[in-house]
Amino acid sequence: MKWQKSGRLILTLLLLAQLTACGGNPMPAEPAVPVPEETAAAPEEAPCVHRPFQGDNVTEHEAAGYCGNTVTTVSREERVWDAPWEASFWGEDSVALTDLLLYLDYSGNVCRCLPEYSVDTEFGTGYGVNLTEGYARFGGGQADLTEEQVEQIREILERQGETP
Repeated sequence: MKWQKSGRLILTLLLLAQLTACGGNPMPAEPAVPVPEETAAAPEEAPCVHRPFQGDNVTEHEAAGYCGNTVTTVSREERVWDAPWEASFWGEDSVALTDLLLYLDYSGNVCRCLPEYSVDTEFGTGYGVNLTEGYARFGGGQADLTEEQVEQIREILERQGETP
């Protein structure tokens, strides 16, 4: 009986050592918002051209019933900005930004442009927003923003102390 327990312990340790040796870093560092990898054809591709979205880019949805206690965190993407900045806020601005990002139609293809900001809300994390190019991305898709949406996000960020 003792030898069976010892044998199981040894097998477990050997298996653990083998898995550790093969696994490398189990949590590789990845950007919050994925960007398509460059391919050999990428240098020949035309640069991204972004235009403000015309029309309705919001999916059909029922009105959300959450209160102003919803917390939103916005931070500068380190791959784009030299100086870090981050703000967590709640209330009207948090609800407005959450509503805007939560219901966009992210069915568009992801371009090569990097997001300027990363946004995390209680209803979704890892949103990427680029106000210069006018898009938001989430979950492998991208949505072009209207001029009004870009201005709304810009105003929210300015009220939080950012100067986009």
